[in-house]
Amino acid sequence: MLPVVLVATEVTYPYVLVSLTGLTLVGYASGLIRSLKRLKVIEVEYPDVARAVEGEIVEVRMELKHNLIELMRFTEFKAVHDEGVKITHYEFSKEASSLRVILHVSPRVGTHKITSPRLYFNVLGGLAKGMITLDISIKVSVLPGFKASYLPYLMPGFRHIGTGPSRTRGGGTNILEVREYVPGDEFKKIDWKATARLSRLVVKEFEKEMRRDVVLVLVLSDRFFATEARVLEGLTYDVCMLSSGLLINGLHVRLLIVTERGFILSDKVTSVSGIGEILNALSRIEWPERPLTTYSALKVASWLILPVVINSCSASCVVVGVVSFEDLSDVEAALRVWKRLKTLSHETIFAVVSPALIALRHEEIDLEGLTRMHPELETLVKLSKRVPNSVIAYDIHTDLLEKILRLRETF
Repeated sequence: MLPVVLVATEVTYPYVLVSLTGLTLVGYASGLIRSLKRLKVIEVEYPDVARAVEGEIVEVRMELKHNLIELMRFTEFKAVHDEGVKITHYEFSKEASSLRVILHVSPRVGTHKITSPRLYFNVLGGLAKGMITLDISIKVSVLPGFKASYLPYLMPGFRHIGTGPSRTRGGGTNILEVREYVPGDEFKKIDWKATARLSRLVVKEFEKEMRRDVVLVLVLSDRFFATEARVLEGLTYDVCMLSSGLLINGLHVRLLIVTERGFILSDKVTSVSGIGEILNALSRIEWPERPLTTYSALKVASWLILPVVINSCSASCVVVGVVSFEDLSDVEAALRVWKRLKTLSHETIFAVVSPALIALRHEEIDLEGLTRMHPELETLVKLSKRVPNSVIAYDIHTDLLEKILRLRETF
């Protein structure tokens, strides 16, 4: 329940006869208007967050309570919101001093805010008009419409990649090397066949088996929040597919999302049954109310990636950056990331995408659209050539999954 301010009230006199009845009516209307202008607080009940899955219509309910509501006739509803959500329909239902407002909202993947709702009303058949502004904010959070496949995508020979050899000594089942016995070695490690062949005691050294980690970094400039094409939906679906493929093949995945307004970091996901953590992180991507025309998300990400990797990976891991290169400063940021991670023995892959590239795969594009996309795609190819281990990712899942799994022998 929050304070609500009556912003404006005005009086109209369409046809008022100069008579005792007319003067009485005008006096009554003036008194009512003074009462409405003194209206400072209305009880409001509303949901802080409304949740849905991609493609669903969300129903948001608000209820206002005040004794003067009974005298008002509400005619229109408006609110401030980003372009990723549409109020397709609204309904007013009044009962005595209570007003119920039902909004039917069509949102896209991510998080949206509906703020400063305005309710327009009149009283006395239109003799007086006014507007109430509600000082509230409602979040609408939408999960990607992704379902983990029941047909696992397993690379031949990679069934146990998640617990593959680490190339370091420790407890395990794979033999790293055989060396000469030294006092203090456990007798169970003695390789008796090699001892008989070499005529001296030798022991087995095993590889330490440990889980492999993949840090997936999704960098979103405001260009990805396109309204005419469902670019963000296509990109989030590809990220879900890639994450699912990695998890099915035994790797651990942690997702870092960087936008122009901040970052989102998921918990580490260790099995495909935990894919909901990835979906939840994607649903928290905040849509901009006013998209920026200058982009700095990749520059910010270049400083965030290193501490996230250090915190997430106990051994060498793979860092996959899903990025878009806008200009040479983005190339410099990517090179900075690559050099830092290489120094720490982590593998880095840059999946280079753009809104045009994603739309080309997920939307029907005509010849005129292809012509408009050409300069953007040409720039993307030129800039990506400057960054080591980068790939133009038309299909992120297909292009990257095998590439990551083939790194088994080097990380």
